[in-house]
Amino acid sequence: MNFLEENHRIMKKTFETEMYVDGNKLPLNNFVQETVGNIMNGFSKTLKGLDATEPDLIEVKIRRLPKPADVDAHIYPVK
Repeated sequence: MNFLEENHRIMKKTFETEMYVDGNKLPLNNFVQETVGNIMNGFSKTLKGLDATEPDLIEVKIRRLPKPADVDAHIYPVK
């Protein structure tokens, strides 16, 4: 048995995941890439309006508001 087999788990990879914070790409190991990919894929399947059951690409942008706002959690924001 070699070092890799003794100390590391081999896994199937199905997602290539990238994460950027303020324009800086964060290093994500295979486990974190797969975990984030599975979470976002599973979450997207529960949302209304999604046609594809297995999307090829999911993009999420998160921006911090200048100050917190009280909102109705069940209303879709109008842009």
